[in-house]
Amino acid sequence: MKKKIVLSIALLTGLFCFVYFWDKYSYAGEENYFSSDAQPEKGLQIGIIGDSWVVRQNLDSLLGKKLLDKGVSAKIYSSGNPGAKTKKIYENLFINEGEEFSSRKVIDKKPDYCIVIAGVNDAATHVGPDFYSHHMMMIIKTLLHYNIKPVIVSLPEFGVEEDFKRKNIISGLSNRGAELFLNGGAEFKIQEYRKALLKDIKQDGLDQKVIVLNFDEVSPDYDQYRDLYADPLHLNKNGYQKFSEFLAKNIVNLTGVK
Repeated sequence: MKKKIVLSIALLTGLFCFVYFWDKYSYAGEENYFSSDAQPEKGLQIGIIGDSWVVRQNLDSLLGKKLLDKGVSAKIYSSGNPGAKTKKIYENLFINEGEEFSSRKVIDKKPDYCIVIAGVNDAATHVGPDFYSHHMMMIIKTLLHYNIKPVIVSLPEFGVEEDFKRKNIISGLSNRGAELFLNGGAEFKIQEYRKALLKDIKQDGLDQKVIVLNFDEVSPDYDQYRDLYADPLHLNKNGYQKFSEFLAKNIVNLTGVK
């Protein structure tokens, strides 16, 4: 009887671990493009998709105000999924409107540009640069398919080590295990994620079709710019002021408005 109980516990534990790691590290399958006959509205249209960085501090409203200050009027459509890795952000583009975290509406609005703010949760869960770049490329190609110009914010600087110290035992062990398996035990660096994406963009011949904005203009280093962060993973109010100003300045440069 005891052996059966022990065996059952072992099997359940093994099943839990398999499901946990599969969900965390498996890559998304390629979705089928859907038909979208909607016509873009007049004037500058901007989409924003990504993780919690999109929804915190009302980034869409902040960006709209910063653009108006520069003499540019724009309609902004945003969709953010707190805690989402790039895999989920890609999948959200194909979820039917009305379902939680669907960003399909952004595509249906046919914006001129779509700002993509993603990757913090990839780096925080240590899934590696290949995972990040793979799904970012899927997002980019989806936007291009619908004639939307991708504007990618490079993986932001944040407190990777500070965040790791806050994790529970299971998350901490899985993260270190991933680095051992994927990177010989060495920690993944933010610059590695950025370089992987830039390399894939160039290899696919998309470097002239994609705009990549360097987040270092906002904060090149977490330790030296902690006054811009609410916690290791997120900007605070002052950080969002600087971030939205950074986005507005680059949008103005793209549109050529003086």
